[in-house]
Amino acid sequence: MNILFLSKYYFPHIGGVEKQVKNLSKKLTAKGHEITVITTKYNPGLKDKEIKEKIRIVRIKSPSKKYLGLLAIWLWFFKNISLIKKANIIHAHSILIWYWPFRLLFPRKPVYTTFHGWEGIYPIPLKNIFIRKIDKLVARKNITICDYVEKHYKIKADKIMYTSVNIPKKKNIKKDPQKLVYVGRLDEDTGLRKILKALSYLKEFKIDFCGEGTLLNECKKYGKVHGFVNPTPFLEKAFFCLSPGHTSILEAFIQKCFIVTTYNNPVKKDYLLMTPFSKWIIVEKSPKKMAEAIKHYSQYPDQAKNKIENAYKWALTQNWDNAVQIYTQLWKTK
Repeated sequence: MNILFLSKYYFPHIGGVEKQVKNLSKKLTAKGHEITVITTKYNPGLKDKEIKEKIRIVRIKSPSKKYLGLLAIWLWFFKNISLIKKANIIHAHSILIWYWPFRLLFPRKPVYTTFHGWEGIYPIPLKNIFIRKIDKLVARKNITICDYVEKHYKIKADKIMYTSVNIPKKKNIKKDPQKLVYVGRLDEDTGLRKILKALSYLKEFKIDFCGEGTLLNECKKYGKVHGFVNPTPFLEKAFFCLSPGHTSILEAFIQKCFIVTTYNNPVKKDYLLMTPFSKWIIVEKSPKKMAEAIKHYSQYPDQAKNKIENAYKWALTQNWDNAVQIYTQLWKTK
């Protein structure tokens, strides 16, 4: 079967959506499906077309202006309409707007979408809610990442996921109760500013930041910033993970880290607490309370043991084979 994925960014760009599209594509090609990923050429050094790991990647010039850029993308698709014609399944990852005009041209073409995360703006602009509601109408069915989407975007999910993780080989690495790790973008909308405030109360702790962003220099005041690197070696050694993102949280669970984090608005609060794993993590509104929780569990790590083990067992079920099953069930294919 020929499957066309639409994703604003794709590997080597780093992010949760990119990771999901890549791993799904690898699993699906292993099952004999043909995968094409249409994405933006965010870096001029990237090739317009290439095949990597049996996945065909086609890159569109990244738009410089938002709305004119959208028209340019629609025009590109018109010029390359054969990609749509050949596809048996079209699945967009948060950018179904790229496909809107073609829903009219190909009314019987099976089209689906995954709603990943949110745009990082609070309150959520009405325009963003409106676009998602149109996406819901355009798509036959959808997958939403986490339950909060239904509440804040008023969209009924056909299937709900909490992203997925690779299952590592078991290692017996001793955790350091004084060691912290943060994985993800170093930007304001993540709630990182409040995490940094919490770190101001934790002078005796050591933290590694695996990420990049506008708060990079601020993060350097509290620990080591490693950029976007493989976080596994840091997650293996750290007892605490402060990351508020789902992908980072699941990756921390699978390495048996204890999650202590915070939020900076009601959407982010529900993003963290409207989940099956909310009972195994500590989410504090106050940076001081967050710091107090870290100090407490560093002194009494055994009190976190049950939460860590339950989170680990649940994370094992959130693997890429399970993710492929969710997608193929949505498409009603094997």
